[in-house]
Amino acid sequence: MLNTTSYFRTTTIRLALLLLLAFPGFALAELEIRNPWIKNLPPSVPVRAGYMTIHNPGSRPVSIVSMSSEAFASIGIHETVMRDGMMSMEPVPALTIEPDATVQLAPGGLHLMMMDPGEPTRIGDTIEVRILLDDGSQQKLEMWVKK
Repeated sequence: MLNTTSYFRTTTIRLALLLLLAFPGFALAELEIRNPWIKNLPPSVPVRAGYMTIHNPGSRPVSIVSMSSEAFASIGIHETVMRDGMMSMEPVPALTIEPDATVQLAPGGLHLMMMDPGEPTRIGDTIEVRILLDDGSQQKLEMWVKK
């Protein structure tokens, strides 16, 4: 007797493999992320800053279109800029990483603005963050809270 569920599962897997072989550019992007960390601040401060090094090992540009975490009300990418003698932080709608390029999120430059932590952060905590890429794929990473 033919097992319909098994037949459809096998057919679906074969079709997916065929598409990946026929359209290699169709494969989802994957970024390499090093040293992801969050600066710890007193509980009375409603914002945290996040930093990391992001490398795109792929052959096409990849854009981060949003980030989220259950630990924060919102996460945005911002850039510290000097304009008319005043420092300000401006939102970056999407962060594009070119092929084989590395982008540094660091104090005084590009960084994550992590708003309204649900609970106070403590040195040594790890916080899961989800990254949404322009191809619709998602990546998860663990960020460490540091001094």
